[in-house]
Amino acid sequence: MAKNYPLLILVLFLASCGEKGVEVSYNLSKPVKTEVFSQGFYSTMDGELEQVGTATAITYINEYSRVTDTLHLNRTFVSDASKGYLKKSYPPELALRTPRLELSAKDLEIVSIKGYENFDSIVVAKIQIPDRWKKQINNMTSPADLERIETRHWKLTHLLLGNVPLKANITELLTSQGRLAEIPFVIKIDSVVTKGIREINGKKCFEYAVYLREEEPFPYFIWEQHVSSVKSGMPFKSYRSKNVEYENRYEIALDLKSGIPCSEHEMKFGTHGMQSPETGDSVTFSSRISHERFYTFLPQ
Repeated sequence: MAKNYPLLILVLFLASCGEKGVEVSYNLSKPVKTEVFSQGFYSTMDGELEQVGTATAITYINEYSRVTDTLHLNRTFVSDASKGYLKKSYPPELALRTPRLELSAKDLEIVSIKGYENFDSIVVAKIQIPDRWKKQINNMTSPADLERIETRHWKLTHLLLGNVPLKANITELLTSQGRLAEIPFVIKIDSVVTKGIREINGKKCFEYAVYLREEEPFPYFIWEQHVSSVKSGMPFKSYRSKNVEYENRYEIALDLKSGIPCSEHEMKFGTHGMQSPETGDSVTFSSRISHERFYTFLPQ
């Protein structure tokens, strides 16, 4: 039996070498339109007590097209059915409510973003909240702030290109290609792992996960949700939001036919700091933020 071991090892080696990757490309000979349902859950906790303060539900239409080497995305807001939405305040969710967004990119390089120029008057001004709250939101949703959110999303969902191993840790591969260097500097990617092919709503989709860390210097609204909706947070209403460090798992599935997303799911685990302006004492609390996007491909 021992004489058969080298042959067995050779067979297994050849089988593993024969496992092919998949080709990720943007095949947009004609525009592709999708309806996207985006939902987000914002919860905070102190010890064992967890409180969901906001559950967002936003629908919009994406239309993708390509002209030579430039990809175009046109996004149109449809409806908002969010619940417990504190002041309509979270920038990633509010950004989806701009009536129309136009984004152009050459691979990972953003060429232009249009749609946030008058965000304060076309979105924030129409929210039924006191003016003093609108001023807070305007201070954190400048066009530059919203464009950073859009750039982050684009780069993470367009990270793969060309031939990619079917199931592997591809961090070193992407590093050698220089693609991870294109990610915004506030994001530190630990690893990127491909997870194979799965059928989603009749589409053959290629899944990958990005494990990353990032910091946010002034996460005011999640602090406000914590001290307002979690009983153990109430004693800290006089404290100030300090900073947050997130550990994220971002799972993305790409339609192999067109290269655009079939679905997305990001889970963010945050450790927040807050400090008393009077005593200087610092304390922390935790947050759990989930973003999911479900894509329905519309008839062409």
